[in-house]
Amino acid sequence: MKQLALILTILISSLTYGQELPAIEPKVFDAVKYTKAEQVYWEHAMELLSKVNSGEMNYGEQMSKEDIQAIDSLEMMYGPMTEGVGCSWYCGGGPYKITASSYLQEQGKNTYLPDNIHDFDLLTAWVPKGTVGMKINFHFKPFAPRVNEILLWNGYIKNVDLWKANSRVAKFKLYVDGQPKAILNLVDSTNAQSFKIDPIQSTDSTKDLILTLEILEIYKGTKYSDVAISEVNFDGLDVHCFAKGTMVSLANGKTKEIQNIQSSDSILTFDLKQEKLVIASNPKLITARHSNLVKLHFKDREITVTDDHPFWTQDKTWASLNPEKSNQNYLQEEPVKLLSKGDKIFVPEDNSFLEIIDIDQVQNEQLTYTLEFDNGESFIVNGLLVKTEKVQLIK
Repeated sequence: MKQLALILTILISSLTYGQELPAIEPKVFDAVKYTKAEQVYWEHAMELLSKVNSGEMNYGEQMSKEDIQAIDSLEMMYGPMTEGVGCSWYCGGGPYKITASSYLQEQGKNTYLPDNIHDFDLLTAWVPKGTVGMKINFHFKPFAPRVNEILLWNGYIKNVDLWKANSRVAKFKLYVDGQPKAILNLVDSTNAQSFKIDPIQSTDSTKDLILTLEILEIYKGTKYSDVAISEVNFDGLDVHCFAKGTMVSLANGKTKEIQNIQSSDSILTFDLKQEKLVIASNPKLITARHSNLVKLHFKDREITVTDDHPFWTQDKTWASLNPEKSNQNYLQEEPVKLLSKGDKIFVPEDNSFLEIIDIDQVQNEQLTYTLEFDNGESFIVNGLLVKTEKVQLIK
């Protein structure tokens, strides 16, 4: 019986880890270490911010200086919030549903629901019933922007005593649509941990993309066997996109709506070094849902685009309304600069420039589109020169 048990153990271990699965090591950021007093302070601040956001309380009215400072500190990302008030990849991306194999029942005011793992609040946590083998699933809508990064805060970050007392995850197995893809090796610390993966997305309008994390190993707590994960966030690509109906210039002198571009189309682009029009081949159409859209107005045209898509300007630089995001996930020979009202955008087919006369926010979420090429770093939409996405895949 002992030999049989040993054989089964080896077999299960082999199936669990799988030699074919790559191991991904994290990039580790600053540690988060709250005392019990700091926990109480930030819980109060989060409660105040919630009341302000819901309209139950007006910011600044009948509030103490201390309460105003607490809210301001949260919005400046000094506290337990993992996502700020500005627009990020989450304007179009992120999971819309989270499910798990189990979770502990609430204890007083403390809950341990699956949704806690993605509420952008380090003072809450998902705590399953059990440890090894427990799974949590993140559901992304079809054509949601591609995911290429998983950000984790391991353990119960609420305060350092609870973090030490409860168990933490040592290894996760990552599944994509039910298929095992990688082993994530977590550091046993309160630091934020980033795991880069190749970009993934559901391109089937009838199916979600489902990312699953399964607990394989744990770091034992000093007091409790319960394992806690405070937060899992995501980041990704497809921040550079255009609205349906945007016209793309073709090599034959015609134009075509961007959502109808096919791989057989030859696209007109512009070689900035040689300063001439050239042809880009084999375009790949990328589709993503977005809500961080703006409309740029010119005297004879307009264009609806995500706020971080770069345009070529009269200053001979690429510029966008959100250069921080433009530079974050894409390869750039030179940093993308800030685009503003009054800047002039290059019209290569006329060898001229058009001034931006106004910029409006677009409120509704919609499907958007962009192009990738085997060759060429730009293309022409509504007559304007814009940049392509160039993603560095993870080996």
